[in-house]
Amino acid sequence: MFVSFLVPIYNVEKYLKKCIDSILIQTGCPFEIILIDDGSTDSCPDICDQYQAACPDIVRVIHKENEGLLLTRRRGFKEAKGDWFICIDSDDYIDPQLLSTVVDTINHYKCDMVMYNYCYIDDFGNVSGSKLNLNDGMVYEGKKKQLLYEERMTTTNINNMWLRAIHRDIVDIEADYSEIGLRNMCEDAVQVLPLYTNTKKTVYINKVLYYYRKGNGSITSNATLANWRAIHRSFTIEQDYAVLWKIPHNVEQKRYTKQLENIINCIRWLYRDGKNAINMPMKDEIVILKKDSMFEECLKNYDKKYLSTRYNSVCVPFIAFLLKKEKQFLLDAFFKLESRLLKI
Repeated sequence: MFVSFLVPIYNVEKYLKKCIDSILIQTGCPFEIILIDDGSTDSCPDICDQYQAACPDIVRVIHKENEGLLLTRRRGFKEAKGDWFICIDSDDYIDPQLLSTVVDTINHYKCDMVMYNYCYIDDFGNVSGSKLNLNDGMVYEGKKKQLLYEERMTTTNINNMWLRAIHRDIVDIEADYSEIGLRNMCEDAVQVLPLYTNTKKTVYINKVLYYYRKGNGSITSNATLANWRAIHRSFTIEQDYAVLWKIPHNVEQKRYTKQLENIINCIRWLYRDGKNAINMPMKDEIVILKKDSMFEECLKNYDKKYLSTRYNSVCVPFIAFLLKKEKQFLLDAFFKLESRLLKI
C-alpha cells in the first residue's frame, strides 16, 4: 500500500509548515507528499522547495499558474503515484495517527474509501466539533450506500475531499473539470459525487483525525455573492446524480429546501457585505436571481418543515416572496434591520 498526500497551496505561508510537518510524521505505510503551488505570491513557493530539498524521497513540488483549488487538486490526482489518495488543505493539519488509523481500517474492512471525523480550530486555539451524522464503524455498501447518498444530497457535512482516504480506482482521474466553471467554492461538492457513485464499500471511523482551520482568508474561505453561480452549477450537476441514485421524493424536498436557503444566504451576503464580484447594480442582480430556473424550482419543490432553523422557517419564505416580487426597497429594509439585530 502506497499513499499520496495531495496538498493544493495558495498564499498560506502562515500555516503551511505546520500542515506539511503533520504529514511527515505519519506512520503505517510508505507515502509521498505532493505540494501543488497554485501560483502563490507569498513565501509558499520557497517553503515548498525547502521541504523538497530536505526530503527529496518523500516530497514532490509542482509550481503552476493560478487556476483555483479545483484544477489544482485535479492536477495532484494526475501526478500522484499512490494507490490511495488523502487530500489535505494547506492551512489545515492532521492527527499523528491519521495514516495508521486509515491503514488499519483498510486492512480490516477491505474497503475502497475511509471517512473520519474532524474538528474546527481557529488561530486562538479554540476547538469545536463537526456536525457529522455518521455512526462509528458504519459500513456503507450495497443498499446502505443510499444513506450516504441522502446525507450528501441534504447536507454539506460530507462534501469535503479532505474528509476521506480514497482508492485511486474510484477517482475519476481523467475527467475534465476545466469547463465546469468552479474555482474555490463548491468544487468539493462536485468532486465527491463520482466517489460516492463508484465506491463499493465505505467505512466511517469516528475519530478526530483532521483539524480544519476556519475563517483565515485562505483559498476556500472567501465567499461573495458572485459565488452563488458556483452553488447553482453544483446544484445543476447534482440533478443527474439525484436521478442516478434514485433519491426519494422527501429527500428531494430536503435538497430543494437546502438550496433555497443557499440562495437566500447569497442575498444576505450582498446586503451585509456589499460584495458583488461581477460589478452589477444590486437591482439587476436581484432580477437575475429571481428569474433563474433554479430559484423557481426551489420555490416549487421546497418544504417549509425542512428549513434548518425556526428563524429561517419564517424568514426564508418571506425573503423568497420579496425576491419573487422584486421588492428591492423592502429587501433592503429587512436586511438592514436583520444586520442591526445581529449586532445587538
